[in-house]
Amino acid sequence: MNKKKISICSRTFYNNLELRSELEKLFNNIEFNKSNKSLNGRSLVNFIKGSEIALVGLEKMNSKILSQLPDLKAIVKYGVGLDKIDLKYLKKNKIKFFHFPGFNRRSVSELALSFMLSMSRNLIELNYLAKKNNWTQITGNNLSEKKIGIIGCGFIGKDLINLLKPFKCKIYVNDIVNIKDCLIENKIIFKEKKDIFSECDFISIHIPYNKKNKNLINKKYLELMKSTSSLINTSRGGIVDEEDLYKVLKNKLIKSAYFDVLNIEPPKKNAKILKLNNFFISTHIGGSTKESIIKGGFLCIKKLAQLN
Repeated sequence: MNKKKISICSRTFYNNLELRSELEKLFNNIEFNKSNKSLNGRSLVNFIKGSEIALVGLEKMNSKILSQLPDLKAIVKYGVGLDKIDLKYLKKNKIKFFHFPGFNRRSVSELALSFMLSMSRNLIELNYLAKKNNWTQITGNNLSEKKIGIIGCGFIGKDLINLLKPFKCKIYVNDIVNIKDCLIENKIIFKEKKDIFSECDFISIHIPYNKKNKNLINKKYLELMKSTSSLINTSRGGIVDEEDLYKVLKNKLIKSAYFDVLNIEPPKKNAKILKLNNFFISTHIGGSTKESIIKGGFLCIKKLAQLN
């Protein structure tokens, strides 16, 4: 047991009894976020204050927050997105930071694939109609041999490529880094974004959010898409210009969009994009399966034990 105080901000971590029990074997001075709410601002500062170690999930750890936590020596990130972490501040103030990129890649890539399949066969619409006693049969399409565009060929993009192999799709990818080896190994094609958006049946986004990527996907690209194509975003909100997306969906310039993330989460009650019948959303669950929760949790616990 260790006397260091550790603050567990992540609700997901606290709600998993197996992870919680394992951590309690290592530390006897733990504070868990039991509120079932994501902490922010003053509530986040008050929760972490006095701790040397914090485990964070979706909490925003910017300079304003961090400057009020003089005792903090290390942060362990439970999750993969770094857009809410001020890494420059951590480095400048010698606060250690640990994260585990790619641990939940299969969870996210399976979610993207599930949407491609369900939209190919109109499953969401058919389920809705059948429950309204409308036994309409809508003819869909095979996913096999379709053109798939992947924006971002990191851990998740590469895993999605692997999942798509049995479908024999023609896969086009775009990334700002050199992915020549990936192209050769998987026999896929590098394309400019404008070509991906104009040619592909499904476009799946797998890039991080940062200032450079804010509203990167806007009407410049969205208006290139075919009326039969669909856009998928399981990465981060803010990468797609939601106002531009709303317009192309409302005017049926594209078939549909499936998002697991939004610029504002949860969205406002009257958010107009939610009223569109060709916009589908899940509640930021891409990286959260029972398997990935355990895998990521034990990676965090292992690192916390080393800090013990």
